[in-house]
Amino acid sequence: MPSSCPICEQPIASTAAHCAVCGFPTGLAIEGLRSIDSAAAEPDAAGSALTSLATARPSRPVPAPSPEHELTQTISRDLLGKMELMRGLGRGPDVTSELCQAALIEAEGRVAEALDILRSAQSRLDSETEQVLDQRVRLANERRRSLQATGVRFALGSDFERLNAALAAGDRSEAIARLADAERRVGQFESDWRGLQGLIAQIEGLRNQAAELHFPLGEISSELEGLRERLQSSEVTEDALDTFAQEAAQVLMLLHEAIPSSLEEELRRAGLTLDRFPEDHPPASLARRLHLEAGRHLKKGRLSEAIQSVRELRREIEALERAPRPLPPEPPVAPVAPSQIAEAAAPPAGPLESDDEMLDRLLKKARSLAGRVRSLPPDSDAALEAAVQIRQATELLRSRRLKEADQTLTDLMRTLADGGLSARK
Repeated sequence: MPSSCPICEQPIASTAAHCAVCGFPTGLAIEGLRSIDSAAAEPDAAGSALTSLATARPSRPVPAPSPEHELTQTISRDLLGKMELMRGLGRGPDVTSELCQAALIEAEGRVAEALDILRSAQSRLDSETEQVLDQRVRLANERRRSLQATGVRFALGSDFERLNAALAAGDRSEAIARLADAERRVGQFESDWRGLQGLIAQIEGLRNQAAELHFPLGEISSELEGLRERLQSSEVTEDALDTFAQEAAQVLMLLHEAIPSSLEEELRRAGLTLDRFPEDHPPASLARRLHLEAGRHLKKGRLSEAIQSVRELRREIEALERAPRPLPPEPPVAPVAPSQIAEAAAPPAGPLESDDEMLDRLLKKARSLAGRVRSLPPDSDAALEAAVQIRQATELLRSRRLKEADQTLTDLMRTLADGGLSARK
């Protein structure tokens, strides 16, 4: 009998019926060696010889795994499945390090120690999973309540009903799947709702600014109110919210089409008004700057800024129109002789003059007398009295009380004549 197995070349005891390693029958050892020798001598026959030997060799029974080994495998699969399930919610509890440690220890034959590590990991994973689920469910409900607080009923009721039912039944797998769906839909509603609110805020801002300036807006206000009513009238789905956003964008576009024409007309009228004032007129300089600024904003499409500039421009122009117009430079005035007083005080010969003609005559008289006032000694009684009368006459002319202004100017001429006579005396 050969001392080694012809298959695995391991030593064979003389009393053994089979090879302890591969299970080859020792009774066939001589035939096996011969077959191998013939296979070496005849390469073409090697395959058939080895096939015959393999067929003749009985299969070696595989030892059954121990119960401890089966338990470690079961716990490991459970842990892997739970971690994979939690990945549907993003990053969650992780016991990968414990799984690796248990596998190495089990390979060394310390199965009981590996089981202790796996059981500890299982307990930690279950505890942390419950905490994560509770926290995420609470946060999802808070986000849902925040959405509902806006006055819009979003179609989220069924999602949270199914989630709560899964939690109550203890079906963690179903609860995690329902929570992931609820979080996804809440996030989508939050994003779409923020976009729609931004559009509505732009519409309201432009509409209110334009309404302050009494710009015609047509049916834009009613369109906005109709959109608000539809938002609050029924449960809002994702598709409905998208439709509302498209409607709001359409209303905003209508505003951007309506407001520029009103701004252009306002700037045109303001330009004509400013043309009536001299270029070097200081009070009109701010209005001209606002006029240019509003035009630049309008050209660049910045409607809100353009409306603000036009609002300020309108106030400046109103102030300019209330203020008296600047008078041209006064010509030098000769001293008034007493003999001229009666001529100036006498009513004009010929046909009666109109109010405009009278105003023009009195303005010339006022300018003439103002020059005479400046020629008087500044501290004299005549100068003080004349200054008071010229100021009264100016106010009367501004309010177009022409007869009273004429009488005041006549009195002023007498005052100036008396002051001149006194000075000569």
